[in-house]
Amino acid sequence: MPEVTSHAPGTPSWFELSTNDENGALEFYSAIFGWVDDPQPIGENWLYHMQKLNGLEAAAIYQQQAEERNLGVPSHWNTYFTVTNADDAVAKVQQAGGAVLFGPMDVFTAGRMAMLQDRQGAAFAVWQPQDHIGCRVKGEPGAIMWNELVTTDQKDATDFYTGLLGLGSGSMEGPMEYTLLKASGDDVAGVMQITEDMGPVPPNWMVYFGVANVDDTTSQAESLGAIVLVPGTDIPGIGRFATIQDPQGAVFGIFTGA
Repeated sequence: MPEVTSHAPGTPSWFELSTNDENGALEFYSAIFGWVDDPQPIGENWLYHMQKLNGLEAAAIYQQQAEERNLGVPSHWNTYFTVTNADDAVAKVQQAGGAVLFGPMDVFTAGRMAMLQDRQGAAFAVWQPQDHIGCRVKGEPGAIMWNELVTTDQKDATDFYTGLLGLGSGSMEGPMEYTLLKASGDDVAGVMQITEDMGPVPPNWMVYFGVANVDDTTSQAESLGAIVLVPGTDIPGIGRFATIQDPQGAVFGIFTGA
């Protein structure tokens, strides 16, 4: 795939892991995705580990700080959406009944961000790029493939994100109701309802990374101490996916296209 040089407004563009064990997470994701670590200092004894695939930024990993740990926040993946103005996005979230977790704030010269929460409680971030556009590789093994919101109110959440990010929406044909969010005419994310068979899952944004073979990767992940929450499952005409909990507790998905 060619290098990504920009992200349309409203597009999920950056993905970072907040983990309770950065060294363990670095080893795990390097093994399954082939990421190469490029650590950047962001504070005293605190590194932001840029993860590169073929020399291009794919994601980041950082050590969860005491504030989050003390609140009982588990290891988790964050999803950032590109916006033209982070401060305007924060104001819109507040007006729409969402919450501001922190920000807006400048991240050196990389860009401006805010961590937010939608009306159902799912956390997400907005990113106003400057030096850092977000991921520069996508749609291939080891890179982001898809982003999906699971929520307690599919319609209301769709209204929230389309209003906030200027996205379009549509339905995907299939056995279950699945909403597609669209930026510049392209499908960029999905929204689905949390069902009883999923168990006590809180609203959250899920990241899916590409792999060459879902079943081989789930076996490898298990051998490294991960837990397979949803084993390899086919989506007819689309591909195969699985859901995994890494050894530190963060949940993510893997996907291979049909």
